[in-house]
Amino acid sequence: MSAIFLSEEDVRQLVNMSDAVKVTEQAFQHLAEGEAFNQSRGRLRTNDVMLHALAGVDRKANQLGWKMYTTTRNAAQFLVGIYNGTSGTLEALIEADYLGQLRTGAASGVATKYLARDDSEILGLIGTGLQARTQAWAIAEVRHLKQILVFGRNAERREAFAKHLAEDLSIEVIPCKSVEQVVEPADVIVTATTSKSPVFEGKWLKAGTHINAAGSNFLKKTELDLETLKKAEIVTCDSRDQCRLEAGDFVEALSQDILSWENIAELSDVATGKVRRESAEQITLFKSVGLGIQDVALGSLVVERARDRKMGIELPF
Repeated sequence: MSAIFLSEEDVRQLVNMSDAVKVTEQAFQHLAEGEAFNQSRGRLRTNDVMLHALAGVDRKANQLGWKMYTTTRNAAQFLVGIYNGTSGTLEALIEADYLGQLRTGAASGVATKYLARDDSEILGLIGTGLQARTQAWAIAEVRHLKQILVFGRNAERREAFAKHLAEDLSIEVIPCKSVEQVVEPADVIVTATTSKSPVFEGKWLKAGTHINAAGSNFLKKTELDLETLKKAEIVTCDSRDQCRLEAGDFVEALSQDILSWENIAELSDVATGKVRRESAEQITLFKSVGLGIQDVALGSLVVERARDRKMGIELPF
């Protein structure tokens, strides 16, 4: 059977956020069982372009593949490759911008499912980009949200984002004029920005809040201040190995012994119940940098459905 090429539009037709949360949860459970493996992201660059590469294998699901993408100051281009887990032949090449938005949001959805209070109703969203939108979709999959509070620095974009998100989810979305207005009432907070410095003050957090920090995956960038790390009683991440290379949010807290790697749990431990919220008052935190196994899990589902529906363009190999 020939390999196929699947476009961004194909991906949009084939999977949704509910699918992404389910396969992401399964992938992290398989990681916990020692049945799945992740290859940390590597980066190379020319003078103008950075190349990023990551990969994953899930033996239990018989899935393997990679994600590669380039970034410049003006653009990013994403591609996922999925292989047959038995023969090793290439199954598909997938344009993966939207896929990446779904899988990144889905990881926060899984973390929120297990770590946020069951009665969480207000989402505080810092950021108004495409990643912020799918973060909100994922949280809405796992909690019965009544209200979303949004802050972004550009007022016009903030208003437009709030309007579109309200249409997406049929939930009240309120654009806020300050970050403090977003953080103080929130039961769940998501940071999905490109900021190099903290985007809110930990002193604003109320007891019982769950935080998903999803914006930074470079050591020189952080969305969280030290007070937030001090207040968080449960700190988790998608992968300690990858976060050692990319989690700028942890750098200062580690250097000041506020955090230690031994006390940072992985999402695989959360998704299997090994690590769990113990009281309604605890502040919990999930730091996401993004793993290749997430791309493989969702990409494999895309390919399976594309084959069933006879979608995609056949490639000459």
